[in-house]
Amino acid sequence: MMLKQFRPWAISMYALFSLVFVVSHAYATDAAWARVQRGGYTILIQGADASGTLSPTVDSSADCSVTQTLSDRGRQLAQKLGARFAARGVRIDKVLTSSTCNARETARLSFGSITAEIFRPLDPLPGNEAAKQAQIEQMRATIVAFKGLGNLVMMTDRANIIALTGVTPRPTEAVVVSKAEDGENLHIAGRIIFD
Repeated sequence: MMLKQFRPWAISMYALFSLVFVVSHAYATDAAWARVQRGGYTILIQGADASGTLSPTVDSSADCSVTQTLSDRGRQLAQKLGARFAARGVRIDKVLTSSTCNARETARLSFGSITAEIFRPLDPLPGNEAAKQAQIEQMRATIVAFKGLGNLVMMTDRANIIALTGVTPRPTEAVVVSKAEDGENLHIAGRIIFD
């Protein structure tokens, strides 16, 4: 009998928490869009993969012209990314990408009007701890040094975003950062969910 009384209450609470979660994500995304519309931020994005999601996977092929790294769905996602930034009036001043084929192709399809520059610190992190920390510091220094009316896009992989920010992005999520504020290594200004 007690179980029957508890069940509707539990379902109601689950529905309430689900609604709060959805609303908070929508609010967080809208707040992050508002920030990047003002400019001066760095947007960390994962390169798409062959399955059509933004992905932590890495294609290590040196010749990207002969390797099809993105599926049709992956290419569509990359094009939609760029279209969403354009539709929101977000100015992109510079695009940096890792040398991996999936990141380069995603950057090209998303922000084709801006030539993406290969920036080796966005490549997969090495196993050596000292080299890993040096690479993370190079990424952080680039973010801190960025000054522009628009935004800087860094196309990389999930492991780099986690190491740099401590945030584990969803497969279709960008992390918006800026230089550190009091007591921070890097300021997490928001997260944009694309789906």
